[in-house]
Amino acid sequence: MVPLILIGAAVLGACLIFGYNSFVVGFVLLAAGILGLIVFMNTPGAVTRPGEGETIIEKHFMGNADHHRNYRT
Repeated sequence: MVPLILIGAAVLGACLIFGYNSFVVGFVLLAAGILGLIVFMNTPGAVTRPGEGETIIEKHFMGNADHHRNYRT
């Protein structure tokens, strides 16, 4: 809800400065959309807690589990 109010305020402010026409409204909405996309793409995927600095990657083996064991023949 807050981002919609901020976008509305940006459109209203631009219309007060540059005059109300469809080009101004469209350009401000386009700029807000691109800025929102850039901000969204820069957000981290997971929230890290204090003290967590590493990422754990799990390995999953498909099929028979005997192929990665060492057997003495």
